[in-house]
Amino acid sequence: MVKKIKKKNEKINSEKEHRKDKNTIISIVIIVTVVSTLVVIFHGLNNTPANSGQAAIVDGIQCDNVTSSNFHINAHLDVFVDGKSYFVPEKIGIVNGTCSYWIHTTDNTGTINIEAPMNDNFTLGQLFDIWEATGSNLPPHGMPIIYINGQQVASSLNTIEIKSHDEITVVYGVKPQTLPTSYQFSPGF
Repeated sequence: MVKKIKKKNEKINSEKEHRKDKNTIISIVIIVTVVSTLVVIFHGLNNTPANSGQAAIVDGIQCDNVTSSNFHINAHLDVFVDGKSYFVPEKIGIVNGTCSYWIHTTDNTGTINIEAPMNDNFTLGQLFDIWEATGSNLPPHGMPIIYINGQQVASSLNTIEIKSHDEITVVYGVKPQTLPTSYQFSPGF
């Protein structure tokens, strides 16, 4: 009789251990799922400004519902790939008509608009990152040769500051026969 009771107790203890292991595994799965969900939610909230609908901040530049007039300049961008003009599309940095990044294009002339809440040094690299985040017809990746007002500069996209009325030419591969040295902006720009 004692053997039967001992065997029964061992069986009960074994079943308890099995249930305990199963409950531990289920608890771990639930915790991992909850933590993963919170990470995804936090990451999304952290990278999406409250006033922009759904557009993430790119290189510290927000996509605002209203354009700012505190700092406003225009420059012009030409891109060449293997000696041929490359189309700079309209609405780089404009997200579905809901918001505009502080650096954007409104038409297909290559005119860069910077409309920011503060005076800052905005770079060509920021424009290209916004172009990649919001646009199509992206230029190739790689190290281009850059010209400002017809003069070659020994800098990268990330260090070229966009200044008012600059003619910026970015060349990938073969240089075109003629480089733009200036751009005729519309009156008031």
